[in-house]
Amino acid sequence: MDQFDVIRLGTVVLAFVGYFACLARFGLITLVLTALFGVYLSRFYPLTGIYQPYWIGAVLFVLILALGARLGKSRPPAQDRTAPQDPQPDSQEIVIDGTNVLYWDGEQAELSTLCIVVDDLRRRGYAPFVFLDASSRHHLNDTSLTEKSFAKALGLPQARVRVCPAKTEADAFILKFAREQTLPVVSNDRFGDRHQQTRGLKLVKGIIARGKPIFDGL
Repeated sequence: MDQFDVIRLGTVVLAFVGYFACLARFGLITLVLTALFGVYLSRFYPLTGIYQPYWIGAVLFVLILALGARLGKSRPPAQDRTAPQDPQPDSQEIVIDGTNVLYWDGEQAELSTLCIVVDDLRRRGYAPFVFLDASSRHHLNDTSLTEKSFAKALGLPQARVRVCPAKTEADAFILKFAREQTLPVVSNDRFGDRHQQTRGLKLVKGIIARGKPIFDGL
């Protein structure tokens, strides 16, 4: 293997890693761009005939990578969540708009994103209350999720996780609870249709950057 072979191999490896990272971070956009590139290539390399096996292999390869990226991103942080811990007596309570936070790390809802935010707030000395729309189960493509399973995944006591009734919006419950308890709300939602209810409330916005939450207003 000469130096050019090493360069070619290194280029292929870097391209593979970069493509996988794009699938994990911008899954839908990456797949759309891949499909458009495939349409362009098909003008020179027809989908039928001698090139058909290569096209089938390429499609399967992309699908396997996409599935791997999806599973890897959806996996909750590696830690023991089998025994939810009660908050410390001196913890400051805070409300989390769970359904909104699911989308803080891309265009797809990820339970792992909510886990990251909950864990970070607990490390900062906060005791979170998490509210979720009933539709959160569908956002996560898992209709079997219940308050108990959400609480277990988040490492919180079940009393601190609330899945709101179907055909209702969690916003009303979040804002009512936060106002009654005078608690800040973690959400990127502007609650524009509930302006009166947000008056006087502290709203904390945030994003996920390099796997860690960055808060604005905390």
